[in-house]
Amino acid sequence: MKLQTFIERMATYDLQTDSSKIVEDLRQLATNRTLLSEYLYTTIQQDGFSTKNRLYGAYAFVLHSNDLFTVRLGFWSPVTSRDERETFIYDLNHSHDFELYCVGYSGDGYTTVSRKILDQAPLQAGRRPEFGEERILKLIPGEVLHMLPLKEVHKQLPPETMSASLSLLIHPPQAAKTEEAWCFDDNLVPTYPGIARQETALYDSLLSRLQREQTSLLTQSERKSV
Repeated sequence: MKLQTFIERMATYDLQTDSSKIVEDLRQLATNRTLLSEYLYTTIQQDGFSTKNRLYGAYAFVLHSNDLFTVRLGFWSPVTSRDERETFIYDLNHSHDFELYCVGYSGDGYTTVSRKILDQAPLQAGRRPEFGEERILKLIPGEVLHMLPLKEVHKQLPPETMSASLSLLIHPPQAAKTEEAWCFDDNLVPTYPGIARQETALYDSLLSRLQREQTSLLTQSERKSV
């Protein structure tokens, strides 16, 4: 399935109730082995090699985004050190404030360990809610993970080989968004709202510094050529 076909089909669905149709279409989209090359060709044609507004993070590409949903292609690397695990945010227990569909795209796939949150009350730092049974899923190609917003806590474990996953993020209506996603410690006690804010801030800072250095080098090169 082509990306544009997937986008057009999503526009005909009720994103809150047509889960089975969405899962099947996402599986079909994941059989398209040229998604990344088509994305890179299109963005280079439009913006050259600028990364502004194109990268979700250091290891994921936003293939499409609109007011209703985002399609994202993410890469997951095997790791050998703690720093590498933190770079890919492995082992971080967290929830999401959006509905998520994710299908294995290539490689052996990362493993997700999740539990349903049984409490109805809003989460609070330091107070452990009641959870359901642990669920373990390995995101091999074709396997689909579906998570409802604010209903589950999960963490990713690294794959054995370089892997990729294709995700569909359903954006929550802003008027109905009353709660945030949370991070949890190893004992599943809520620690702070927001997912990997420290890691995101560091990435944004490094990217900004890289862009400034590139601009400075281009300016120096232009001066020398005058």
